[in-house]
Amino acid sequence: MLAPQRGKAEDDDDNVARAVGAPGSSSSSNIDDLALMESIAAGDATALRTLYDRRAALVLAVCVRILRDRSAAEELLVDIFHELWERADRYDPKRASPLTYLMTITRSRGVDRLRARPKVAAVALEQSESDLPPAEGDSPVGEAESGERRSIVRRALSRLDPSQRQAIECAYYDGLSHSQIAEKLNKPLGTIKTYIRQGLIRLRELLNPETTME
Repeated sequence: MLAPQRGKAEDDDDNVARAVGAPGSSSSSNIDDLALMESIAAGDATALRTLYDRRAALVLAVCVRILRDRSAAEELLVDIFHELWERADRYDPKRASPLTYLMTITRSRGVDRLRARPKVAAVALEQSESDLPPAEGDSPVGEAESGERRSIVRRALSRLDPSQRQAIECAYYDGLSHSQIAEKLNKPLGTIKTYIRQGLIRLRELLNPETTME
C-alpha cells in the first residue's frame, strides 16, 4: 500500500502542484476529500483506503523531507493514517480543509518523531536529502508528462513574489509548519499565512489560467 520511491525534486514539485490543483496532478477536490472524511468518521474503512491512495504520496514526501529517512517515513505514514482512522471524529471542517488537516497532522507527528531522536535531529534538519531512486515501471510517456508538469511548477514559482515563494518552499519543500516558517524567516505568523495564501492563489492563476476567466 506504500507509495513507490521517487526522486526528492519530483516529490517537492508535485507537492506544490497538488496544493494548487495543477493540471495533470493526481489531487482531487476538497469536496471529495470532505466526503471521505465524513465516511471515515462513520467507520467506513473503504473511504480510508481511498483517501490513502489519493494522499499517501504527498504525506510520504513530507515525512521523508522531515525525517531524512525513507524507512522511518514509511512507518510514520502508516501511523498518520492509523491516527486519522482512530480519531476521525476530531476533524472539524469549519476549521480546515481535509488536506490542510492531514498536512497539519503529518508535520506535527514528523517533528515529534524527529525530536525523539535528539542526537540526530539537529543534523537531519540541516542535511540535504540525497535523491531517491526513480519509481520502477514508469512509462516514457508518463515520465515526460511528469517532467513537464514539474517544469511548469518551477517556472510558476519563479514568477512569485520572493517572500511568497520562500514561504511556500518552506511549507511544501521542507515540510515546516507555519509557526516554524515564521521563526525561520523572522516574520509574524500572520504575515507567513498571508504569504502562503496569496502565493498559492497566484500559483493557481499561473498554472490554471482558465480559472481566472470563470
